[in-house]
Amino acid sequence: RHVTAFAKYVQARWGAPKPCGVVLEKLLSEIVATPLVWKKLVGMQMIVEGLAMGTFATFYAKTNDPLMRRLMQLVMTDEAFHHKFGKIWADRTVPNLPEAERDLIEDWALEVFMTLMRNSTGPEQKKEIYEKIGLDWRWVQGALAEALTDKNMRKELQESTNVFRVLIKTLVKAGIVTSRTAPMYAAYVDMAELYGEGDRMVGDDIAEEGIKTLQQLNGAGGNNAVFALSGATAAE
Repeated sequence: RHVTAFAKYVQARWGAPKPCGVVLEKLLSEIVATPLVWKKLVGMQMIVEGLAMGTFATFYAKTNDPLMRRLMQLVMTDEAFHHKFGKIWADRTVPNLPEAERDLIEDWALEVFMTLMRNSTGPEQKKEIYEKIGLDWRWVQGALAEALTDKNMRKELQESTNVFRVLIKTLVKAGIVTSRTAPMYAAYVDMAELYGEGDRMVGDDIAEEGIKTLQQLNGAGGNNAVFALSGATAAE
């Protein structure tokens, strides 16, 4: 449903959507193919959904297009439930895992985070676009490497809607980041600040407004409602 909605939006505004980036496609393929339940849950419900919530929240906050804004709100209303499911699993499972298995999950999550942060939005993922304007993506990558220092990246990650800040917070609140790997994330965000924040995610308020909209459209759960929506929050 989400892919269809975004595809129709992109087609209406700009034409044919671009294919999935190589880095994200590789991660999604790994998640689908793995027989490991924890990798499916951490990979999809936390990492991919965390990226999605951060991305949608950023678009919601910055767009001037009312259609995009509503689309992001309604998609986030659904995504919030997926994201919360991963948190519920982590709360009930991660503390009870053997140390070796818990460390394996933590290390894999860090590896995926670093790969996504350094490559998922890089020039290689947009080489078709650069080719159209006569630029070699490798040259662009080198130019960006000079400009995007760790200091600059850390400044960007201070925004509450930053995609990767949302992802780090997701892993922190799920108990998947410990003192073993926290210093790696601390190079980019204030970990003490994240630990001190509540469990609410950046998209929860947006999603809850979406639920109110759906309740109004469907009779607030009354006899004429198409869907029986309760007064629960998006995170519940």
